[in-house]
Amino acid sequence: MILDEKLAAGDVIVLDGATGTEIRRLGGEMDSAAWCAVANRTHPDTVRRVHESYLEAGADVITTNTFATCRHVLEGAGLGDEAVAINRRAVELAREARDRAAPDRPVAIAGSMSNTVAWLPGTVGPDPAYLPSPEREAANYREMADTLAEAGCDLLVMEMMMDVERAMRVTEAALATGLPVWVGISTSRDAGGEMIGWDIASEEDGRLPEGYEPPPREPLVTIVDALASLGPQVTGIMHSSLESTTPGLQVLFERWTGSVMAYPEAMRSDSVGHLARIVVEPEEFAFRCRVWVESGVQIIGGCCGTTIRHIRAMVDRLPERPGLRPGVRATTGAS
Repeated sequence: MILDEKLAAGDVIVLDGATGTEIRRLGGEMDSAAWCAVANRTHPDTVRRVHESYLEAGADVITTNTFATCRHVLEGAGLGDEAVAINRRAVELAREARDRAAPDRPVAIAGSMSNTVAWLPGTVGPDPAYLPSPEREAANYREMADTLAEAGCDLLVMEMMMDVERAMRVTEAALATGLPVWVGISTSRDAGGEMIGWDIASEEDGRLPEGYEPPPREPLVTIVDALASLGPQVTGIMHSSLESTTPGLQVLFERWTGSVMAYPEAMRSDSVGHLARIVVEPEEFAFRCRVWVESGVQIIGGCCGTTIRHIRAMVDRLPERPGLRPGVRATTGAS
């Protein structure tokens, strides 16, 4: 794979940006339970166009619209029996976009997998009616991972890993396919300043069901160590605020010696750490991304809130090679 060559050579790899929020921005249908998952069947032209636009902006990797297409999530939208077909269609759309927009250059397709659940309509909290047992959840992940692999994905990317138990479950299913696996961890800073798994209570303040009590958040170091022990090809920080991404990467650099990726939300946190619904301008986003690459991040892109303009601005600012990892000193051969 061309990505293996780029990783070995130390080159920068450009990821795409947000998929779901771009589909919505361009008029695609969002489902109250399964977010952007239904767009693969209702708005395929829009999904394909999002992929094409990121390729035109310079992406080396495009991510399938499968963040919320696991069987137990689709059951919340009444589409559980179509899980395999919807996942296959997502990969087809990405492959079609690659053939149309970048036929003459190497582009990888990353199959997105997460451990999100069906939302209670009107919220971003779990609908208890569709929460699977651990055994059923694991089986659904295996079904999805196998479908994405068989449909033609080049790698699988774990998105919004924020704990140990469920993140290990989905990552193990992905690794069982034999494809390269990239692990994206989401993080927040708690009231005491410690980096923890993404805290839905603070990040989604006002959009959770009344009375919902999220599980306790685990330290980021614990999550990183657990997932790193599985041997993914790449580990990174994603779907985190700009303000949380930098300290999250610092933790990752201390605990992980392999290739590092970053693709944050283009959102700004307020003074108490809540994620404000204000999208930062493309130039500021691009500046932040360059700083992370100069600090040692090799794979860079964007998550929710990023648009084609953000990725285009980022590509224009990127250096050809990442900088030195923290604590690493260049060796020139001179004494």
